[in-house]
Amino acid sequence: MIKNLSAPFLFFLLFCILISSCEKDDICLVETPSSPRLVVRLYDKDNRTTFKAANNIIIQGVGQEEPLMTLNTDSLTIPLNTQEAFTQYAFILPSSTASLTVADTLQFNYRRYDRYLNRSCGYRANFILEQNAISFPTNTPVWLESFEILIDTVSNEQQSHLAIYH
Repeated sequence: MIKNLSAPFLFFLLFCILISSCEKDDICLVETPSSPRLVVRLYDKDNRTTFKAANNIIIQGVGQEEPLMTLNTDSLTIPLNTQEAFTQYAFILPSSTASLTVADTLQFNYRRYDRYLNRSCGYRANFILEQNAISFPTNTPVWLESFEILIDTVSNEQQSHLAIYH
Protein backbone atom coordinates (compact mmCIF):
# COMPACT_ATOMS: atom_id res chain seq x y z
CA MET A 1 0.00 0.00 0.00
CA ILE A 2 2.88 2.34 0.80
CA LYS A 3 4.45 1.61 -2.61
CA ASN A 4 1.23 2.64 -4.35
CA LEU A 5 1.23 6.03 -2.55
CA SER A 6 4.94 6.73 -2.88
CA ALA A 7 5.06 6.68 -6.71
CA PRO A 8 2.59 9.59 -7.21
CA PHE A 9 4.20 11.48 -4.32
CA LEU A 10 7.68 11.11 -5.85
CA PHE A 11 6.36 12.17 -9.25
CA PHE A 12 4.70 15.25 -7.71
CA LEU A 13 7.87 16.11 -5.79
CA LEU A 14 10.02 15.78 -8.91
CA PHE A 15 7.57 17.94 -10.88
CA CYS A 16 7.69 20.67 -8.19
CA ILE A 17 11.49 20.65 -8.21
CA LEU A 18 11.60 21.01 -12.00
CA ILE A 19 9.09 23.87 -12.03
CA SER A 20 10.83 25.75 -9.23
CA SER A 21 14.20 25.52 -10.98
CA CYS A 22 12.97 27.66 -13.93
CA GLU A 23 14.02 31.26 -13.67
CA LYS A 24 12.43 34.37 -15.08
CA ASP A 25 15.26 34.65 -17.64
CA ASP A 26 14.52 31.20 -19.06
CA ILE A 27 11.43 32.41 -20.91
CA CYS A 28 11.36 35.22 -23.47
CA LEU A 29 7.90 36.77 -23.21
CA VAL A 30 5.95 37.90 -26.27
CA GLU A 31 5.71 41.38 -24.74
CA THR A 32 9.51 41.73 -24.83
CA PRO A 33 10.24 44.41 -27.43
CA SER A 34 12.19 43.34 -30.49
CA SER A 35 14.48 45.53 -32.55
CA PRO A 36 12.63 48.79 -33.23
CA ARG A 37 11.61 49.95 -36.68
CA LEU A 38 12.33 53.40 -38.09
CA VAL A 39 9.29 55.71 -37.82
CA VAL A 40 9.06 58.17 -40.72
CA ARG A 41 6.49 60.98 -40.92
CA LEU A 42 5.61 62.56 -44.26
CA TYR A 43 5.13 66.34 -44.35
CA ASP A 44 4.00 68.90 -46.88
CA LYS A 45 7.04 70.56 -48.48
CA ASP A 46 5.25 73.93 -48.66
CA ASN A 47 3.93 73.92 -45.09
CA ARG A 48 6.47 71.99 -43.04
CA THR A 49 4.19 71.66 -40.00
CA THR A 50 1.38 69.88 -41.88
CA PHE A 51 1.35 66.13 -42.37
CA LYS A 52 0.84 65.03 -45.96
CA ALA A 53 -0.09 61.45 -46.81
CA ALA A 54 1.40 59.76 -49.84
CA ASN A 55 -1.51 58.18 -51.68
CA ASN A 56 -1.07 54.42 -52.10
CA ILE A 57 2.68 54.58 -51.56
CA ILE A 58 4.43 51.27 -52.17
CA ILE A 59 7.58 50.59 -50.18
CA GLN A 60 9.75 47.82 -51.56
CA GLY A 61 13.15 46.63 -50.43
CA VAL A 62 15.81 47.00 -53.12
CA GLY A 63 16.33 43.57 -54.66
CA GLN A 64 13.06 42.23 -53.22
CA GLU A 65 10.29 40.78 -55.38
CA GLU A 66 7.36 41.60 -53.11
CA PRO A 67 6.56 45.05 -51.71
CA LEU A 68 7.08 45.50 -47.99
CA MET A 69 3.90 47.54 -47.65
CA THR A 70 1.36 49.60 -49.52
CA LEU A 71 -0.05 52.50 -47.53
CA ASN A 72 -2.15 55.60 -47.74
CA THR A 73 -0.82 57.39 -44.68
CA ASP A 74 1.59 60.02 -43.44
CA SER A 75 3.35 57.70 -40.97
CA LEU A 76 5.55 54.77 -41.96
CA THR A 77 7.34 52.18 -39.83
CA ILE A 78 10.23 50.61 -41.69
CA PRO A 79 12.45 47.75 -40.50
CA LEU A 80 16.19 48.33 -40.69
CA ASN A 81 18.73 45.68 -41.65
CA THR A 82 20.59 44.54 -38.53
CA GLN A 83 23.43 43.02 -40.58
CA GLU A 84 24.43 46.17 -42.47
CA ALA A 85 25.06 49.88 -41.77
CA PHE A 86 22.35 50.84 -44.27
CA THR A 87 19.00 49.72 -45.66
CA GLN A 88 17.66 50.59 -49.12
CA TYR A 89 13.99 50.96 -50.03
CA ALA A 90 12.20 52.11 -53.17
CA PHE A 91 9.36 54.53 -52.43
CA ILE A 92 6.96 54.16 -55.34
CA LEU A 93 3.99 56.45 -56.02
CA PRO A 94 1.79 54.64 -58.53
CA SER A 95 -0.30 56.48 -61.08
CA SER A 96 -3.26 55.52 -63.24
CA THR A 97 -0.84 55.38 -66.17
CA ALA A 98 2.24 53.23 -65.84
CA SER A 99 4.45 55.84 -67.52
CA LEU A 100 3.71 58.36 -64.72
CA THR A 101 4.68 56.08 -61.83
CA VAL A 102 7.26 57.90 -59.72
CA ALA A 103 9.89 56.13 -57.63
CA ASP A 104 12.70 57.28 -55.38
CA THR A 105 15.30 54.90 -53.97
CA LEU A 106 16.35 55.87 -50.46
CA GLN A 107 19.26 54.52 -48.48
CA PHE A 108 18.90 54.88 -44.71
CA ASN A 109 22.35 55.14 -43.05
CA TYR A 110 22.87 54.28 -39.39
CA ARG A 111 25.11 52.68 -36.79
CA ARG A 112 23.85 49.68 -34.87
CA TYR A 113 24.42 49.03 -31.20
CA ASP A 114 23.15 45.99 -29.34
CA ARG A 115 21.56 46.05 -25.91
CA TYR A 116 21.48 42.93 -23.76
CA LEU A 117 17.96 42.07 -22.62
CA ASN A 118 18.31 38.78 -20.74
CA ARG A 119 19.50 35.22 -21.13
CA SER A 120 16.48 33.89 -23.03
CA CYS A 121 15.85 36.88 -25.35
CA GLY A 122 19.49 37.70 -25.99
CA TYR A 123 20.32 41.05 -27.57
CA ARG A 124 18.15 43.71 -29.17
CA ALA A 125 19.51 45.91 -31.95
CA ASN A 126 19.11 49.69 -31.63
CA PHE A 127 20.19 52.23 -34.21
CA ILE A 128 21.71 55.71 -34.36
CA LEU A 129 21.00 57.65 -37.54
CA GLU A 130 24.03 59.13 -39.27
CA GLN A 131 24.21 62.85 -40.17
CA ASN A 132 23.46 61.88 -43.76
CA ALA A 133 20.59 59.64 -42.63
CA ILE A 134 19.16 59.44 -46.14
CA SER A 135 21.13 59.22 -49.35
CA PHE A 136 19.96 58.54 -52.89
CA PRO A 137 22.11 55.76 -54.38
CA THR A 138 20.60 55.56 -57.88
CA ASN A 139 19.59 59.08 -58.87
CA THR A 140 18.42 62.42 -57.60
CA PRO A 141 15.07 62.35 -55.81
CA VAL A 142 11.98 62.85 -57.93
CA TRP A 143 9.15 63.39 -55.49
CA LEU A 144 11.02 63.73 -52.19
CA GLU A 145 12.31 67.22 -51.55
CA SER A 146 14.23 66.94 -48.28
CA PHE A 147 14.39 65.25 -44.89
CA GLU A 148 15.06 66.15 -41.28
CA ILE A 149 16.25 63.99 -38.40
CA LEU A 150 13.76 64.40 -35.54
CA ILE A 151 15.37 61.90 -33.15
CA ASP A 152 18.69 60.30 -34.06
CA THR A 153 18.37 57.26 -31.77
CA VAL A 154 16.00 54.53 -32.93
CA SER A 155 15.28 52.67 -29.71
CA ASN A 156 11.46 52.57 -29.73
CA GLU A 157 8.54 53.01 -32.08
CA GLN A 158 6.65 55.52 -29.96
CA GLN A 159 8.22 58.61 -31.55
CA SER A 160 8.94 59.78 -35.09
CA HIS A 161 12.60 59.55 -36.05
CA LEU A 162 12.64 61.14 -39.52
CA ALA A 163 10.57 63.76 -41.33
CA ILE A 164 10.39 63.54 -45.11
CA TYR A 165 9.07 66.53 -47.02
CA HIS A 166 7.31 65.98 -50.35
